[in-house]
Amino acid sequence: MIHSFIFSPSGTTAKVAKTFINSLGSEAKTYDFTVKESDNIDIISDSDIAVFAMPVYAGRIPALAAKRLNAVSGTGQKAVVIVVYGNCDYDDALLELGDIVTERGFRVIAAGAFIAQHCIFPKVATGRPDAGDEKKLSAFADEVNHIIAVGGSLDLNSIKGNRPYKKGAVVPMHPDVDKQKCNSCGSCASQCPTGAIDMQNPKLTDGKKCMMCCRCINMCPSDARHLGGLLYKVAGWKFVKDNSRRLEPEWFV
Repeated sequence: MIHSFIFSPSGTTAKVAKTFINSLGSEAKTYDFTVKESDNIDIISDSDIAVFAMPVYAGRIPALAAKRLNAVSGTGQKAVVIVVYGNCDYDDALLELGDIVTERGFRVIAAGAFIAQHCIFPKVATGRPDAGDEKKLSAFADEVNHIIAVGGSLDLNSIKGNRPYKKGAVVPMHPDVDKQKCNSCGSCASQCPTGAIDMQNPKLTDGKKCMMCCRCINMCPSDARHLGGLLYKVAGWKFVKDNSRRLEPEWFV
């Protein structure tokens, strides 16, 4: 049995994890930590495999995702760690995830970093993961299946990244609301990972709580939420310019 643990506000990390697991060709159970915390999950069977897939925010695992992984415990089971980033750099995130998973009692056997469309600046890596990424995920899965068959562990020090990890960054903006389109249905508020949107008045967003995951934009059925303003346009122009080249997935086994 494969146990898949994901945090995927924009849905792309979930897509990467699903493609990878399908390529492994095993039965899987998915635990989605995106919207809320989970009760304690103890993996006890020696034959079970755990897959952890997390997005990268400013070169780190989102603090909220890391916190929610505290609900998961293993007893030496094999684990694969995957991070998904928007074609900029995953920095210390993959190493950090490997460390977290090891601390939770798992034995990391492989680690991979894959690319998806950037959630804040969607003109970067538009449409990814694409067919090329899916082929790479399949190749990664083939190597993981081999490691599972022959045994072995991964030296976490071989993973790209540094300890101490880089300092986490806060994005100084949050999605705006088109009050003409918003019908206060509450979809955004119910799906916000941090509870930053007022359930009684979804037009209000607590900027201090917002983690800029853009889930509210993706979940709004009225297209009432969006990113804009001068700061966004200026930052976006530079970010797109600096990150227009295509990066490819890489992994460590």
